[in-house]
Amino acid sequence: MLNHQKDLALFYTDYEIPEDFFPYLDNKTFHSKTINLKNSLGDFSYYLIYRQEHIKKAETLTSVLRKSYDKFDPDLEREIGRLLGYAQDDIEYYINHCLN
Repeated sequence: MLNHQKDLALFYTDYEIPEDFFPYLDNKTFHSKTINLKNSLGDFSYYLIYRQEHIKKAETLTSVLRKSYDKFDPDLEREIGRLLGYAQDDIEYYINHCLN
């Protein structure tokens, strides 16, 4: 995203948002959204970073992440990968790795 190669960036609660993003968040070039999820194992959050022109993609990703939270669904994983700008081969590699 910092190199203008992706429209969205996603981080998890166990990783901090990299400091390189802070100036862009501070000057409102990038926007952030925290997606809080809960299940029987506890709380979990995603940090979604996006440019305002990609708000629709950010909203779609939020919806897909909520659907995929408690299960591994290859179709949802493909949608997440596509929204995050990953190559189709990389998405399929990830799915195959998780299924094996």
